[in-house]
Amino acid sequence: MYIAGTGFHIPEKKLTNAQLIAMVDTSDQWILSHTGIEERRVATDDVDTSDLGVQATRAALAAARWRAEDLDLLVCATSTPDRLIPATASLIGMKMEIDPVAFDVNAACSGFVYGLAVAQALGVAHGYRRIALTTPEKYSRVTDYTDRATCVFFGDSAGTVLLQPDEPEAGFEVVDVVMANMNEGADFVITPVGGYFWQNGRRVLEYAMKGFSESAKDVLRRNELAPGDLKAWVGHQANLRALEAVAELVGIAPEQHWFNVDRCGNQGAAGVITTFCEEVVAREAEIAHGDLFLLTVFGSGFTTGSALLRRVDRR
Repeated sequence: MYIAGTGFHIPEKKLTNAQLIAMVDTSDQWILSHTGIEERRVATDDVDTSDLGVQATRAALAAARWRAEDLDLLVCATSTPDRLIPATASLIGMKMEIDPVAFDVNAACSGFVYGLAVAQALGVAHGYRRIALTTPEKYSRVTDYTDRATCVFFGDSAGTVLLQPDEPEAGFEVVDVVMANMNEGADFVITPVGGYFWQNGRRVLEYAMKGFSESAKDVLRRNELAPGDLKAWVGHQANLRALEAVAELVGIAPEQHWFNVDRCGNQGAAGVITTFCEEVVAREAEIAHGDLFLLTVFGSGFTTGSALLRRVDRR
């Protein structure tokens, strides 16, 4: 399968460290030293997760010059759905006035890679030829802004990739996708029904360091690659300090490390793909046919996974 188009939507409204300090007992120095986050983007109260997905999907469709009505499969990877039922994917379809097969995937912050594996498999097995995978997240909906241990992290956004079985003139080949779970840690990151996000930060960090680094190394090993063979590495945008540590463990050089967590916060499943989409647009002139990109994720469950993409550009 190939990615024929990408799109993303990041809300305009900012929540800065200065604003958080006025809300909760913390400091700019603590936030920066522990997370590397300077500001987050948050959707307004009248914007739902599905609205973010609509915006990102429309941007991807425009980039690929696809018609929305030609989509035959819509997979939504989110852990902050509009409702328990129906699927947020169905609400996105309703708002876009289209009727593809539509459903949600919840692998928490690993949703992009898990959703990519599902979309790829269904494309191959069932012949879907126009697939949208969208990753909208509205974490401001489930963030307790009186809890200084968690509220410093989260922001809202959405990213969408369009998949097809035929090589596009310009896009990305899905070379490899891996997933793995460490389900003994399922109680360490939770959002109860009707409640707020909570995590055992110390235990999460233990699992994240292991899961992140092993997943990235696994893909490199499977494909007989060295870290230096990559054009870029993009991790789940949880925490810049953690990402820097993982990059060092894997052997990723600073110039290979793409991130937006410093100005967008932890965006759940969306962060890895909003970063990728933003940087691909910003660095278009320096990206060449054959360049390799590794996207690695980690989330509640615990879930982890990686996707290896290769640039296609026949223009």
